[in-house]
Amino acid sequence: MEKKTTAKLDETKAAVKAAEAKVAAKVEETKTAAKEATAKVVAKVEETKNAAKETEVKAATKVEEPKKTAAETAKKRKPRTKTAKKAAKEELKPEVYIQYQGREGVVEDAIKKVTEQFVAEGHRASTIKSLQLYLKPEENAAYYVINQKIAGRVDLF
Repeated sequence: MEKKTTAKLDETKAAVKAAEAKVAAKVEETKTAAKEATAKVVAKVEETKNAAKETEVKAATKVEEPKKTAAETAKKRKPRTKTAKKAAKEELKPEVYIQYQGREGVVEDAIKKVTEQFVAEGHRASTIKSLQLYLKPEENAAYYVINQKIAGRVDLF
């Protein structure tokens, strides 16, 4: 009778260890997926920042043409046609969402929370020159570094 109980106990222990191993594997898989998602979001934010900087540089380097006299303008005037003007292209502004264990958050909301917290600490929003945002959904947190000096944490969801 005692041997059966010991054997049953050993079976139960083995089953518990197998279940723990499965849970640990799933946790690692989830962490890896979250890290990949965070890396993608950070890359997209950097890409958007770089695109904005390029646009600013292009606008700053635009050379104005010299003003023409009324006589020169009159010579080159063409009759107006009734064609529609092309609509100005709007810059793509993606909405980036992060989903984790049934919860969802918008990256823009996390950036807004960071800015609000920064201002609440007595700083001016206009002093933000750079912002790095690290999303950790498993901790329900977004960590940030502003101007490579000030670091902090805000809730993600």
